[in-house]
Amino acid sequence: MMEYYKILLVDDELEIRDGMIQKLDWHKLGYDVAAAAENGVEALEKAEQVQPDVIMTDIRMPFMDGLEFIGKVIELRPAVKIIVFSGFDDFEYAQKAINLGVEEYILKPVSARQLEQSLVRLKSKMDEELEQKRNIDLLRRSYEDSFPILKEQFFVSVIEGRMLPRQIEQWLNQYKLSFASRYKVVAVLSAGDNSFPGGRKNDFAGSEELIPIAVRKTAEDIVGKYHELHSFFYSNYIVLVVALEWESQISLLCQEVNEACREGCRITSSDVTAGIGGIYTRWEELKYSFKEAENALEYSTLLRKEGRLAAYIKDVEPEDTTSRLQLEEHDERLLLNAIKGNNCDKVRSQIERFFARLEQASLPFYQYQMYIMEIFTVIMKLVNVYQLDTKAVFDGETNYISAVLGLHSLEEIKNWFITTCGRVSRLIQKERTDTGEKLIEKAKQYVEENYTDAELSVESLCDNLHISPAYFSTIFKKETGVNFISYLTDMRMEHAMKLLDTTDDKTYMIAAKSGYAEPNYFSYAFKKHVGMSPSKYRKRLEEQD
Repeated sequence: MMEYYKILLVDDELEIRDGMIQKLDWHKLGYDVAAAAENGVEALEKAEQVQPDVIMTDIRMPFMDGLEFIGKVIELRPAVKIIVFSGFDDFEYAQKAINLGVEEYILKPVSARQLEQSLVRLKSKMDEELEQKRNIDLLRRSYEDSFPILKEQFFVSVIEGRMLPRQIEQWLNQYKLSFASRYKVVAVLSAGDNSFPGGRKNDFAGSEELIPIAVRKTAEDIVGKYHELHSFFYSNYIVLVVALEWESQISLLCQEVNEACREGCRITSSDVTAGIGGIYTRWEELKYSFKEAENALEYSTLLRKEGRLAAYIKDVEPEDTTSRLQLEEHDERLLLNAIKGNNCDKVRSQIERFFARLEQASLPFYQYQMYIMEIFTVIMKLVNVYQLDTKAVFDGETNYISAVLGLHSLEEIKNWFITTCGRVSRLIQKERTDTGEKLIEKAKQYVEENYTDAELSVESLCDNLHISPAYFSTIFKKETGVNFISYLTDMRMEHAMKLLDTTDDKTYMIAAKSGYAEPNYFSYAFKKHVGMSPSKYRKRLEEQD
């Protein structure tokens, strides 16, 4: 099925709008007339509704002229293409239109042939732009040009523990990162302030930003001579992810990193130190090696008296395998999202995964408490954010910490958390519903108090309620069944009809009292809403009396 470009036609003359719609074979030209409007105000509403690819508009229209409309619609849809047709052969108009980025400025009267030619040219241009965006070869070259940056982002995600094993495997294949060696280790190097040893001239004075680059290259040259590695910048570190054939190669790596620090100091006249983490086999475990390397780096300055600038974590700290039992940031985020999304299966899965790790550790029961409290902390974060009633969360239990820690097995504690998280999910859903209802009540009250203000808009209302217009519009439509503009118009028209019924006020006075700064636009909107003009509405009432 052919995909047509959507067009919005805007002209205050019905004959011209209908004439353009009827005279052209739009589908043959590759277009579909999605909507038509007779003024800029209406056109803005239609543009938001139909999301057109092309807008054809007159310049001179009531309530909002074409130039003002073009300026506003471009803010709404920056990529939209605009054709202007106008009866004004005025250089100033044309110049303003061109400055706004219109595609063509056509003088009325517009012939069908002239219009067809313009539309054919525009379609050809849009097709070409679309083809370029879809061009696989261009995208492939762009992707390959971005490879170094993408690979660095991949390694950053790995050491931060933000990737699951299957995701890591996918990206390793994508980036063609073999790392055939079984063992992997992370080293971090830090280049401190210039020390200017011995008063020697510092070649990097005034170009200090180049020091990390020089240190990275030095480390790559020395360590990369014997090992496969990938280096990248992270925070204030130069990070090396190094492959080892055998665990025993760690001693050689420590010497190489130490030598890289010495050479880095000599080249840059800076204080270069390093920390080296533990050895691991799985990619997802490199987050532990990175943390250990950071910890080891803190000891490097203490080892200077021994002539070492690089510290290996196993040399300076006892091994602590229990540190891996912590609730990882990625796992915590998944658990939080599952609870907030009221996804009971995912909640159960995340909690069971964490408790499976605890069971495998085979620790004395009392040592599990500190790890159990991590999940408890996740629950309390949600309780505080959503201001939930703790009695409702913990089923009436006031001393809830003692309640969970007083259970006698990991299985009991696991089930307690699954049940409690389910309760939190339900309470959050209820809180959201209540909050939405309260929000709409506040909005309705604000509209009731301010609908006579011609400047009232979604934006001004949302500024008052401290929420985003997009979120408000979604909630409002869901709760009321109509969009905000329709609701506001209904209220203003109801008020206008009441004034027409009960007062002798002139139409312009009723327009102002109903929130319309432009009397003519009020009459237009009233007729569109009620089916007759304000004067006819009043006359009909008088005749009925």
